Amino acid sequence: MTHQHNEQQVIIESLRAISETQQLHGRMLVALVHALDLPGDGEGELTAVLRELSGTLRNQRHSVDTLNEQLKILPAQLAQTLEAELSRVLNDGL
Repeated sequence: MTHQHNEQQVIIESLRAISETQQLHGRMLVALVHALDLPGDGEGELTAVLRELSGTLRNQRHSVDTLNEQLKILPAQLAQTLEAELSRVLNDGL
């Protein structure tokens, strides 16, 4: 049970780190939008960086959508695994 608890703790900490990173990225994007309102040089370079950022955000969105779909089916997968393996685990433990 300790191993399972440790794995769960790793998942929880990882999700917290992802959340904090997303919050930081959000603040950075707000700062970037405010910076776009200022006059300045290098707008060609800025446009290229914004295109790259947009592509990265699309990829992240796809990854989050994929993760969400996997999380939706996780309870059913856990139930199937428990159903298939529980009796074997209990018998091995006796």
